[in-house]
Amino acid sequence: MNSNIDKIQYAKDMEFGSNNENIVKEQIEVFLGTTLHKYKDKFATFDYYNNDLKILCEVKSRRNDDTKYETQLIGANKIRKAIIKQKEGYNVFFFWKLTNGLFVWKFNPNVELKSVVLGNYARNDKPADLFLVENTLLKPVKDLVKPLKYKNTNSSGIVLRFD
Repeated sequence: MNSNIDKIQYAKDMEFGSNNENIVKEQIEVFLGTTLHKYKDKFATFDYYNNDLKILCEVKSRRNDDTKYETQLIGANKIRKAIIKQKEGYNVFFFWKLTNGLFVWKFNPNVELKSVVLGNYARNDKPADLFLVENTLLKPVKDLVKPLKYKNTNSSGIVLRFD
């Protein structure tokens, strides 16, 4: 950790994120129609998984609504890992808990994302490699009428699809 970082703000931000992960877990499970497991390693790339159905989820919490910025930030490490995991057959979902609801983007490696280097200046964080996800890609979870459905394609595979 950066020695100049505002440790009080960092602790508040980590608690805010952790609390919101717990708050939205059940909503995400209902949306996906399955049980998720939380990674025990607090430094894991993703927050939740279901290896049987090959699902990975990351939850980002923000203190703004979906109209304040045109994009949402996601760590480049998470996008890189999503690419690898998708090649292994995983479906990767990024969720943003914003002040006006829970939003989801099902990762698509064909979507071009802008790369930036930014730091959290409120905490005096060192800059990090990030990607910008356009808000137009996000779907409000509450507005998706049907939860995602799972369909066996053969004895070894399960396909996840939006309805």
